Amino acid sequence: MASDADVVVLGLLAECPRHGYDLDRVIDQRGYREWTSLAFSSIYYVLKRLADRGLIKPAAQSEGRRTVFQLTDAGEQELREAAAERISRPDPPSASALPALGAYAHLDDPALLAALRQRIDALNSQIAWLRQAREATDVEHAHVVFDYELARHEADLVWTQDLIDRPTCTAQSKEKK
Repeated sequence: MASDADVVVLGLLAECPRHGYDLDRVIDQRGYREWTSLAFSSIYYVLKRLADRGLIKPAAQSEGRRTVFQLTDAGEQELREAAAERISRPDPPSASALPALGAYAHLDDPALLAALRQRIDALNSQIAWLRQAREATDVEHAHVVFDYELARHEADLVWTQDLIDRPTCTAQSKEKK
């Protein structure tokens, strides 16, 4: 079973053969670290694991210290199967904010309202970054990833603002002032 990191690396190698530094650059540019645990140090571990499984191999033009990898036929098949599996099922988000709401006895808790306002600031910053990063690439499937993340963050922004604006939050909060 391919991990999310495997799918990212295989997907980037499906675009074109790459070496580890190039993979790191593209992962950073496209914001993949926002939703995967693919740090620079783990890229080489993933490459080795994929090579050991026969899913990638050094490319013909690879020479010197930087090994350029390309997909094998088995790698293309693994990528297709793993991608189809992930796209076909709507997994629940790993939204740490949802269980954290239980830490507050009341929705009008000033600490909760302050945290929600900080969340709005962070979401606005992230949305601005996503828009900028989307404009900086001309890779169509990267646009789709950015569009998905923008829609998710914009929906989160609406949800957060609606929570702040709930009568139970604002009315009781105003009474305490």
